[in-house]
Amino acid sequence: MVSGFTKSLSSVVYRNFFKKESTYFATIVGSGVLFSIGFNTYFDSYWNKKTAGTKWEDIKDKYVQQE
Repeated sequence: MVSGFTKSLSSVVYRNFFKKESTYFATIVGSGVLFSIGFNTYFDSYWNKKTAGTKWEDIKDKYVQQE
């Protein structure tokens, strides 16, 4: 059985985000953009931590002489 809170929450979400096509479209596009930003930020930081010490920024001082 669906509880009263879940039923009311789903009806609120439906009325505010999915009932009209324009708000549905904006919700989908906005969610996609926010997910993309979060995904890229997380995996960029993960990759930078995993490859620390092997990237060009980290070893440039060994190979390039300062003028």
